[in-house]
Amino acid sequence: MLYSHVTLLMLRVVDVVAKTTVQQSARMLVAEIHGEIQIGALFPIHRQIAGSESCGEIWEQYGIQRSEIAMLTVKQLNEELPFKLGLSIRDSCWTERIAMEQTIAFLREGVAQCSCCQTPGCNKKSVPVVAVIGPGKSSSTIAVQNLLQVFRIPQVGYSATTPDLSDKEQFGYFLRVVPSDVFQAQAINRLLHHYNWTYVAVLYSAGNYGEKGFESLEKLIAHRSSSVCIAYSEKIKTLASEQEYRQVLTRLDSQNSRPQVVVCFCEGASMRMFFKAQKHLADGKMQMKRFQWIGSDGWADRNDVVEDLEEEAEGSFSIRIHAPKIPGFRQYYTALHPENNTMNPWFREFWQQKFNCQFAVSKEDKNNENIRICSGDENLDEQYKEDPKLSQVINSIRVVALGLKAMYQDRCRDNSTLCTEMLSRNGTLLYEYLLNVTYSDQFKQPVYFDRNGDPPAWYDILNYIGTKDLDNPYNEVGSFKSINDYGVEELDMTAKSMFFDKTELLPESVCSRPCGIGQRQRETMACCWICESCLDIQYVNKTTNQCMNCTLGSWPNANRTGCEYIIPEVVSWTSFGHILALVLAVTGIITSMATLAVFLRHNSTPVVKSTTRELSYIILSGLVACYAVSFALLATPSTTSCFITRVIPPIAFAVVYSALLTKTNRIARILAGSKKRILTKKPRFLTTFSQVVITWILVAVQCVIVGVGLMRDWPDATYAKYALPRKLILECDTETKSFLIPFFWDFFLITLCTLYAFKTRNLPENFNEAKFIGFTMYCTVVVWIAFLVLHMGTTHKALVMSFSYSLSASVALALLFFPKLYIILMHPEKNIRASYTTTKLIRCHFGNSQAAYDSTSKQQHLGSKTTARTSVQSGSASKSSSMGGGVTRTASVHVPVSRGSTHSTDVSTQTEAASKFSRSFSIVGRKKQGLDDDVQQLVDACRRYQDEKINSSAANLLLEESEDELLRSRGVQPLALSQATPL
Repeated sequence: MLYSHVTLLMLRVVDVVAKTTVQQSARMLVAEIHGEIQIGALFPIHRQIAGSESCGEIWEQYGIQRSEIAMLTVKQLNEELPFKLGLSIRDSCWTERIAMEQTIAFLREGVAQCSCCQTPGCNKKSVPVVAVIGPGKSSSTIAVQNLLQVFRIPQVGYSATTPDLSDKEQFGYFLRVVPSDVFQAQAINRLLHHYNWTYVAVLYSAGNYGEKGFESLEKLIAHRSSSVCIAYSEKIKTLASEQEYRQVLTRLDSQNSRPQVVVCFCEGASMRMFFKAQKHLADGKMQMKRFQWIGSDGWADRNDVVEDLEEEAEGSFSIRIHAPKIPGFRQYYTALHPENNTMNPWFREFWQQKFNCQFAVSKEDKNNENIRICSGDENLDEQYKEDPKLSQVINSIRVVALGLKAMYQDRCRDNSTLCTEMLSRNGTLLYEYLLNVTYSDQFKQPVYFDRNGDPPAWYDILNYIGTKDLDNPYNEVGSFKSINDYGVEELDMTAKSMFFDKTELLPESVCSRPCGIGQRQRETMACCWICESCLDIQYVNKTTNQCMNCTLGSWPNANRTGCEYIIPEVVSWTSFGHILALVLAVTGIITSMATLAVFLRHNSTPVVKSTTRELSYIILSGLVACYAVSFALLATPSTTSCFITRVIPPIAFAVVYSALLTKTNRIARILAGSKKRILTKKPRFLTTFSQVVITWILVAVQCVIVGVGLMRDWPDATYAKYALPRKLILECDTETKSFLIPFFWDFFLITLCTLYAFKTRNLPENFNEAKFIGFTMYCTVVVWIAFLVLHMGTTHKALVMSFSYSLSASVALALLFFPKLYIILMHPEKNIRASYTTTKLIRCHFGNSQAAYDSTSKQQHLGSKTTARTSVQSGSASKSSSMGGGVTRTASVHVPVSRGSTHSTDVSTQTEAASKFSRSFSIVGRKKQGLDDDVQQLVDACRRYQDEKINSSAANLLLEESEDELLRSRGVQPLALSQATPL
């Protein structure tokens, strides 16, 4: 209570200041009906003067008619109530400041009482108001509520529709009998959708009513269920000049894509100004095309809005809170006269203004012809227009009366006098009773309140037809109702409408045509768009109007409104390519195994021996692996199959080409050594064991490379990126560099093999394996280059790899082994030792040997044997230093003998032979001692031969067998020669 008194003190200061600035006589008049319980009412008796906060001329509909219906309603209610209800009416002048001043006056009367007024029988000046009706303007209502709730005085709105007043945390003592503008925005939104007007402009008045109404409409239009777009919006002050209104319409008309429909969330005065501006622009030089207007309930069905502007307003729509005309009010109102209506202090002023006359004229003005004296015979029925909100005024007063009645019946059964005084002090309790009021008015319209103090919505959709029906210019073409508290609404259009062009042809208000399937709207300006096609993988999200990607494994449906799951594609072994690859692989495996079997069967034959058997078997095993890997390549990709395809191919090819490299290197080294004039040293690592070890060392390098690659990029099965997202094709997920790097080692081996094969191309004619190796390498290089190109450019990598691997293996198998198989199987008579040695009859070795001789070794050894048909002579001459050791120069000559020889003898060594014999001459002497003539001749012959055919010794060194075996294969029983190590 202390807080209320402090607040009242501040209000009195404001009131004192206000009295000095505003005409007190014009605004502080009160129309009052005294009662036991008093309620206040604020009506705009006067209009607001444009550009100021002052009161202007009398407002008949909003002021006089509302005040008259309010007093009539109180009189009628007093016949039903158990107490006498009083009413105090004050003028708000449609401005916030004057409404505040009048509210302060109500509060001053209620709070400024002496202490005796708290007891029965106290003589007080006036009865405090227990509730306030009005004012009509939303912004003024908010200002008044901010004062009233401090003193816990309920306020009932009959015209304020701003959504802000539904917030009970800010306005805890407010309720209203008219719906919130949220429902009006819903009605307008439904009307736009009904006529498919999707491209509109919105103009709204400055202030709470217009701004909050626009916000509500904007939220609804922005909702996903709305297809309407606001192309242009602008706020304007109600009291702005005509020039400002014209500028707004000029800017609207100059839009690149001009909206035809304009929604005006405006007060009636603003709506009228827009009609004036449109008339000026349409009839002037601009020849502007008229707009299709939709007005809010600020216009409703007021005639003053369209007066003298009927042509501009024809075809427009307006929203009106459902308010049927009050039966009998017209008769009651038109019967009023200044002489019989003394309760209304503004009625005489209104009479003079309406009929442009004066009741009292000064002496100076008696002779003034422009001043007419009111005769009293004027008729209010002429040009009568009833205010559409009279039913809301009645309902607001009835709600307060019924709430007081219910409260009185509950609390005042014993002492009515004391109770009525105490009721005036308990606004919180009264507000609770008001919220619980439920009834149906005289028009069967239900009246009740939700927890926010809002009633259900019921709007009339009006179509202004103007001069087509002068008696009823507003044609009710539909209605909008909110069915329940959950916001379920219903729009019912029951009649045909006339539009801005005075026809029933529906105008179009769109900026862009709807987009097709798979296209989204991209705005180019406000509410205009161009249609953009989404990607094939995208669908159109109608909610956000965006192209949305389908997740992996799905694809847009036919309407491009969602995604469907894709059925994964599996490897088909029935396709021609796969069948051919498998046939080639199986054929290669069978052929390789058959070749291996043949080689094993003829393991000891010269053909097999000449190929270095162990390396040949290694090569065949690698070829089998190359063929077999096709099954893993063409199988459904998995972690296991991907691991096999990453590991086996590079290692298998490394096995093949490492063995070939070892073989070609051996041939090249032997050839390089034989080109020396003097063979000073026998090449190293020419044994079979050495060749195998070198081969596996090279393979081990490949294994290390593959292992490192696996650690960096572990193979796994995933969907092919080239097919995504349209198809799901499973393949091994391996980076290209991780896959190709191991093959670079294979390619390095191939390159070296090719170089060595090229260097050894001129071997003796009967040793032609080097040439076959060369052909193999040339073809392999071509295959591998083609493989690299195809692998980088194809999508069927598994099939390409299968063919490439099999073809590369087939090249090696055909060129390296088929010639051998041909001899073994088709010409076994050629599978003899003689076919794989040189065709020359002489083979010479030159070398140095360190030997220690004592003084007694100065002997010449000579052994000979003869047969009837052939003989072999062998002579050796050596020169040594006098120090007991020196350089030994050895020459050996082998001449074929007859198969009839029985044995051979050497002076220094013993050798056994069955049917052959050899003569061997071994001459070892000092440096100064000369050689025998026959030995010297042999040495000279060998020198001459080596000068002519230096390559003849290389072919013999390629054979695995020893010289003894070579001699035996050629029918000669070898003799033991003096020891000499080739250089």
